[in-house]
Amino acid sequence: MQDTIHSLEQWGYILLFIYSFGGGYLGLITAGIMSALGKMDLYLAILIACMGNIVGSFLLAYLARYQKKELLTALNKHRRKIALSQIWLKRYGLWLIIFSKYLYGIKTLVPLAIGFSSFNLKQFFIINAFSCVLWAIIVGLCGYYASSGVIALLEKIDAHSYVMPFVLAILGIFMYILIAQISKKAKKSL
Repeated sequence: MQDTIHSLEQWGYILLFIYSFGGGYLGLITAGIMSALGKMDLYLAILIACMGNIVGSFLLAYLARYQKKELLTALNKHRRKIALSQIWLKRYGLWLIIFSKYLYGIKTLVPLAIGFSSFNLKQFFIINAFSCVLWAIIVGLCGYYASSGVIALLEKIDAHSYVMPFVLAILGIFMYILIAQISKKAKKSL
């Protein structure tokens, strides 16, 4: 465990920036916990996650705008999701950009939908930057203030580390079954 913490101290900010290109939730929460332990600077972690998310979202929109044909071919399986995101973009506009940061699975599709549409990229950049700042502050502070509970849980796990492989295996099987059930329901509804 100490080796992991040491590695995160050395490479944490770089990993956080790269991880924040896409989602970034888990990375930012981990950075908040590491900040509570005194291993990372909370404000720097929030800033880096925010910058990574701004760059990642804008890069997706930019690529979708100027590499539309190639991306549509690559994302052929996700055509319906992208179409739904475009409908939501027309219906909810700016609010979708702001709140999509908190919706897992939609967060990546909204910049793609914006790139595929005629939405102004400069306007998207400004709104996206604002929503990324809010997202990074909220998630980073939640990770920081929830860290005492997580640290207590990790200490209990460390005391009974021989049980962890079984717990992880059961959790993995449970997640697989849950995702399979949700996927079946989603396919039936489409």
